[in-house]
Amino acid sequence: MNVLVLLLLGLLAVAGNARIGLFSLNRLVFAEKHESDRLRIGLIAIPVALTVLLPLYWFFYSGVRTGRMGPLAIAGAVWVALTVATGVYWLIDRSWYNFHPPTVGGVIANPSERVHIREGHVQSKGLRALGIHNDVYDLEITSHDVVIPDLPPSFEGYEIAFMTDTHVTGFMREDFYRRCVEEIIARDVDLVLLGGDFVTWKADIELMARVLLIDLRAKDGVWAVLGNHDYWTDADAVVAAMTARGVRFLVNRSTRITRGPDVIDLIGIDELYRGTPDIEATFRSVPGNRPCIGVSHHPDIAGHIENQRVDLLLAGHTHGGQIRLPFLGAIVVPSKHEALYASGFHRENQVLLYVSRGLGAVPPVRILCPPELATFRLVSERRAGSDEGPTDLLLRPERRA
Repeated sequence: MNVLVLLLLGLLAVAGNARIGLFSLNRLVFAEKHESDRLRIGLIAIPVALTVLLPLYWFFYSGVRTGRMGPLAIAGAVWVALTVATGVYWLIDRSWYNFHPPTVGGVIANPSERVHIREGHVQSKGLRALGIHNDVYDLEITSHDVVIPDLPPSFEGYEIAFMTDTHVTGFMREDFYRRCVEEIIARDVDLVLLGGDFVTWKADIELMARVLLIDLRAKDGVWAVLGNHDYWTDADAVVAAMTARGVRFLVNRSTRITRGPDVIDLIGIDELYRGTPDIEATFRSVPGNRPCIGVSHHPDIAGHIENQRVDLLLAGHTHGGQIRLPFLGAIVVPSKHEALYASGFHRENQVLLYVSRGLGAVPPVRILCPPELATFRLVSERRAGSDEGPTDLLLRPERRA
């Protein structure tokens, strides 16, 4: 067999092997809430099992080279065929989705802003498009209008800022976090929602409170949920440090936001993976016949919300994949939906979900995936269709998702 053909098969097989591993980890380990023992077993067992199967590639190659296809060589041929087919399908599927993302109705994309906290190391746009640059400090402020048909008139133009996955740590520049907060303050938004994963290590909790929460404010307050990393560090300490600075937590409960006689509901659902989400408790006081905004850390929680209206559910957790490849987009995404839920808008039943790429990065590397501060404006159907407002109510999820 031609050496180039074998090399191509090898590369496709490696891609397929990685795909099988990621698929297994997301479905069996990261998709739902697990006890720590199952987590440890899955994290070890799946990579070990795939590593044990690697010698089958050699047996197949030896069988082809010598012309003697024994049992191990045949087993290797089967494994090569399976992993190559998986690799080919994965590459084609990712490329197709990256350039033909599904449309989501009821949302309007506004131009985003880029804030470069530091000067880029790579000036060439062509090289940057190939991922030859670390985007970790290239903040993107995205802006979206969310159309709510029965939005009360007093909430027309209501503005929300969403900050998530900050992963505050001492090896990131403090002025990056401060700039994010300054951007929110400058917009004088009505509501600030925080999506969890504020820190990665317990030692950084006080630093987080100092760089994120001083002067952070909004007309209707700053509300938060916890992320899986907050639980892994010290959830009580995170909550204490944040509530001392005016942040209020919504954990499996709701609150009402009022403008005179008009009301919209705000709900917060506990983290899916390490928390204890309780959908019934969350919606117990929510009538369902008026607009509802929600926040939760893990985007997969949207699939657990049945027969409940959520006009906008904000989530993070995925970091947008953090490292994206040209043409393929996000590869490693901790969701059972994998790259589909890397970022952007999605619909699940009566839930409009937005997944933010978040701000932080551990390790501090972002390739073709800049940190995101997401902002939203609520608009009524009558305003969206008026001469004063935009009429395009379709938004494609980000191309690189």
